[in-house]
Amino acid sequence: MALFNINKRKHNKSRRLAKYRYQIQKKIDKHASFHKNVIGISNKLNPLHRSIRWERVKFDPLNLYPSIPLNKNDQPIRAPTPEEIEEAYKTVKNSFFLIRSGRVVIRDPLDKSSLIAIMEFTPWSELTNQDKRNLNFLSTFLHNSKKFINPVSSSKRTWGGRMWAIGWRKSQDFMQIVGRYIKNFTPAKMDAYHDHFKKSARAGRIIGKYFKELGSVPFLKNQTLMKKYNLPSFDSLSFGTTPKDSDCSPHITFTTDGFFNPPHIDKKDVSEYAFVLFLPTFSDTGALAPPNSGYDITSGPFVFPDHKIGINFDYQHGIVKMIWKANRYTHCTLPPSSSSRFTRLGMSLQINFNLMNACKKNEEGYYKDFLHYFGDHFHYMFRSLWKAALLATSLLSLLFLLF
Repeated sequence: MALFNINKRKHNKSRRLAKYRYQIQKKIDKHASFHKNVIGISNKLNPLHRSIRWERVKFDPLNLYPSIPLNKNDQPIRAPTPEEIEEAYKTVKNSFFLIRSGRVVIRDPLDKSSLIAIMEFTPWSELTNQDKRNLNFLSTFLHNSKKFINPVSSSKRTWGGRMWAIGWRKSQDFMQIVGRYIKNFTPAKMDAYHDHFKKSARAGRIIGKYFKELGSVPFLKNQTLMKKYNLPSFDSLSFGTTPKDSDCSPHITFTTDGFFNPPHIDKKDVSEYAFVLFLPTFSDTGALAPPNSGYDITSGPFVFPDHKIGINFDYQHGIVKMIWKANRYTHCTLPPSSSSRFTRLGMSLQINFNLMNACKKNEEGYYKDFLHYFGDHFHYMFRSLWKAALLATSLLSLLFLLF
């Protein structure tokens, strides 16, 4: 009888062990399938081959700024007071899990087939010299673009700091189908404008590379959408140019100077995924700031309030990349610490409905008037000459009338 009980216990233990191993293998297989079909990371593209950490979250709707009234569209009617920001920070500190290292995947707990975000933290020591050159080029390129563009002024998109946009947009100019984010400039700046944006192609290749390395499936979904509606890439200076392997967005936005914004969902985005790159930079030049530079910006986490998870920038001594569903999950950035010498650059890309719809209409032959045109790079370059010529003609006419 004793021998029978011993054998029975051994059998039960073996069954439990087999069941445990089966459950572990089943979990591994599910992660592998999700990895392949939703993320599509290629080890060939990313030689660092970091292991993935799968973070579990719960869905628990949260208003970070409950004392701010909302309008009929559920948007805050004002920016938060310092006291309200302090309360939001307390909430994040007490109940959020902020990630600061590794490669992390966050899945929707209510829809296991949906990716909330994939984040990757690359320390300065793991960046190659080519990475540093590329990222420094990108950050200074964006910084120098400010000379030719206006900051985004919408209170719906920013509560503090600066947001900028470059590339293509749905136009509000008379008879212009689509145009570019370019402000008026004088003929004296025409050469500088042309020389600067000729460098756009390299910026496009760099952004496409890092997006594709982090998630090739989201990258290809963006690219497929662009090809379907003949959307121009942000780095294409003319409409209708031949698509490139790096094309993934018609425009990009970037933030500086202590940027923070209200919790929101980007409902006008038609791309399933957005991509963002966070870089430590010098304020005056836009150059990449290495760890020994004294880079001193902390806090300002990027968070998903309804899932109580986000990015911790307190230990940023390198770069942070993320792909996320901006049009499905509520997200926001809190105010970072201030600095007299540095700024955290956040560069993101997605595809919005208005631009896609304009390009779709163009493909369908909607714009038939011969006056319709595309506001490309060269349009804005020669517009400065046209305005100068018009002003000169007006002055000559005035002088003729006076004398």
